[in-house]
Amino acid sequence: MSILLFIPWFQAHEIRIPLPGGYHLPIQPFGVLVATGVLSGYRLAEWRAKKLGINQAVLGDLVAHVLFSGFICAHVLDAIFYHPEEVAANPLYLIQLWKGISSYGGFFGAIGGALLWRYRRKMSLLAVGDVIVFAFPLGWLFGRIGCFSVHDHPGTVTNFFLAVYPYEIGQPPFQARHDLGFYEVLFSLVVVPLFLWLGTKKTKPGLYMGLLPALYGPVRFGLDFLRIRPEEFGADADPRYLGLTPGHYGSVLLFAIGVAVIYYVYSRPDITLPPSALVPPQVSPKRTK
Repeated sequence: MSILLFIPWFQAHEIRIPLPGGYHLPIQPFGVLVATGVLSGYRLAEWRAKKLGINQAVLGDLVAHVLFSGFICAHVLDAIFYHPEEVAANPLYLIQLWKGISSYGGFFGAIGGALLWRYRRKMSLLAVGDVIVFAFPLGWLFGRIGCFSVHDHPGTVTNFFLAVYPYEIGQPPFQARHDLGFYEVLFSLVVVPLFLWLGTKKTKPGLYMGLLPALYGPVRFGLDFLRIRPEEFGADADPRYLGLTPGHYGSVLLFAIGVAVIYYVYSRPDITLPPSALVPPQVSPKRTK
């Protein structure tokens, strides 16, 4: 197959902005894209909350719980399931949060943070959390563009026309490979407009909390079969447990959660929020005679 059919290799590198005194400000494109994803997702969630009349302070409180727990668990679960030998050799690796993260660790950490918020605040997680999940694919889109820009999710050798060539990992000669970060960019480009379209319809609170994991789980399950394998890259490849990656097991669990949430949402009456979770109605000033 002609190499002209593949996506050409590129890689975003650190940008160093010169400062007075001979110093430089390092800018990591990956970090910028991830930060853009967090901010854009939050802004979309704010817009959705305003449309539904949900108090911005309540939304911000839930977001804080989700982000804090999500970022911590993203590293901790990555360490446990992807780098157990590192943890065994140095248990402090578990708290070195800058040394690798797992998307599924972040997902399940976020779920834990959300459940903690529900326990503490005694408000409907389905109603308020649905706003965050509605906006999540937009943030995920920017995050996965960041992954694609640095090619940190290499796949197996292929002749598929959406492969990246030459995929510069390992030893030359470099070959065409799947880029799983790019495939998740494509997934996000489908889900973002789907959710925006559904947002124009009347839906039950909690729908997005079930729909997103139900959609993502099977897609991620399939993509994990395309990851580089240990027999080719050894310890640099994702570990396998009974022939499957941790992502495979996480995908099955996430899909089951999504289906259970959808069933729960549509088997119960509509959810109402307490007045404290809603924007107070605007009271027109009384006219004086």
